[in-house]
Amino acid sequence: MDNPKNSQFFPDNYDRNTLGLKKKLVRKYNVKDDFSALDISKNAYIIYDWLSERKVENPNASSVYFFDYAAQTLGIPYQLLTESYFTQTQLTEEDLFKHSTKFNAKINEMNRTKSTSSKIEIPNFNEKIEEYFSQKQISELLKQLSIPGTNLSKSNLKRYNLNWLLSDIIKSVWKNITVNSSSEEKETLKQYFRKYFYKDRQEYSEQFLALTKNKLATLIEKEEVQKLEPDSELLKLLSQEKINTDSLNKYIKQKRSSLTSLSFYKQFLVHLSHAFYLSPQNIFLLSGQLPTYSVVKTPLEWKYCEQELNQNAQPIFLFGDDNKSVIPFFDFKDTSGEMILSEATFDTRELINDLKKIYQIDVNFSQYLGNVTHQIMSDHTLMVSAALNESSSFQEIIVGSTGILYKNLSEIEKASVNFCLLKSFGIDYQALDEIYKNTNPKKINIEESLNRIQACVDQFQTQISTDYVINKVEAEFESFEEEIRISKEMEGNALSNMQTVKQEKSENKEKKQANNIADIGDLIDLELAKENNSTDEEDGKK
Repeated sequence: MDNPKNSQFFPDNYDRNTLGLKKKLVRKYNVKDDFSALDISKNAYIIYDWLSERKVENPNASSVYFFDYAAQTLGIPYQLLTESYFTQTQLTEEDLFKHSTKFNAKINEMNRTKSTSSKIEIPNFNEKIEEYFSQKQISELLKQLSIPGTNLSKSNLKRYNLNWLLSDIIKSVWKNITVNSSSEEKETLKQYFRKYFYKDRQEYSEQFLALTKNKLATLIEKEEVQKLEPDSELLKLLSQEKINTDSLNKYIKQKRSSLTSLSFYKQFLVHLSHAFYLSPQNIFLLSGQLPTYSVVKTPLEWKYCEQELNQNAQPIFLFGDDNKSVIPFFDFKDTSGEMILSEATFDTRELINDLKKIYQIDVNFSQYLGNVTHQIMSDHTLMVSAALNESSSFQEIIVGSTGILYKNLSEIEKASVNFCLLKSFGIDYQALDEIYKNTNPKKINIEESLNRIQACVDQFQTQISTDYVINKVEAEFESFEEEIRISKEMEGNALSNMQTVKQEKSENKEKKQANNIADIGDLIDLELAKENNSTDEEDGKK
């Protein structure tokens, strides 16, 4: 059937019973018949690219049928080809001949004479994966895994290329367990290997995915917090039998002066994003005592949450409401009970619903904004570019909404509020850096500025659904893309009713004063109307 060039082990004519299989592939995928089972097998490790070059539709799914054809034609295990793909190991003609029950006469004899009592120890794959991570320099590994252009925080796994990691682990583990194994032992190891790492022909097993993601999440967390240590100077002040609040205020004043550095300023905002309900003064005290925290409350507040303080719970001393006395707070990890804290995740549909419900802000998506990512059309209408992905849209909605709600804030204060809000949802607001550099610190009363920032973040976070809000609004749309489609459709329907208004504007145009230039909203409306008119004319022609 096939005639592979320079084949050492496979005859020119394969079993003709497989001729029908090849004809089916040629017809079904409209691919030329100048390929062989040997070609497919040798290129199994790059099967996606190999099929793409031949313009095969949906190469990923189609690979199953091409692998099946090659396996039947050559008489080799199907798993041999998928293993080549998953481990990115190229198969040679010698490798294929070794496993061919059709062309290697010795293989069946070897199977018959193989002792049924021979056993091989099952590898502990969990330990092998642990070894993989222990041998890696974590900071370098995270750099390798980072996806260029992403702005998600380190705590969010979406920032990292997990497919690369999973593939690298599999290659490393396989190499590790077979380094001193005989060919017969490797055959047995393959069965254990596939059973652990793969659910079926194409997908990874859940146990492998879960272990790897949990391990990576733990490493990322350690990498983030390893440089953050409690402030020894503050701990010394708080260890006194009678805590001196004047000394604490002096400490806070000293810490505020460090905010003239961008890195320190951003670090303060990161702490504020996690404890938006505390005053700036208490943020300084909290981060100095406990650099990594979840939620801190007083013993009475934890009691209301039906959480009990552990016997070895460590108090965190913060100012009371009067800022003249200190009272003990406790972190969530020092309590016991049924309360569960989950990480905040951004949900664009929920955010839109909350803004509409609480602040009467209408958010609409439009494809007519050009290079502008969002635009405030009126006090309660925000237009966002429909060309953005969900993460970018979420960021633009936050930034546009704070622009509507907090008009009296300075640019650096608005940027700081946006940074805190987005950071709490795992998104880095990179615009803060440039705004900070262009801000003159001498013109800012830092204490008053921090108080304004904290008040706005607290208000927004408390009103908009977060982890700590139980009643969440149900999303009205099945998907983010569906929401944009419906928004565009509504926009089009509204434009069809605008012709009368446009006519009236045209008639009144001469009455306007010469210096009364149309605002950007009018210009956009005009362009939308033109687009709608041209669409109507095309529909009429059809």
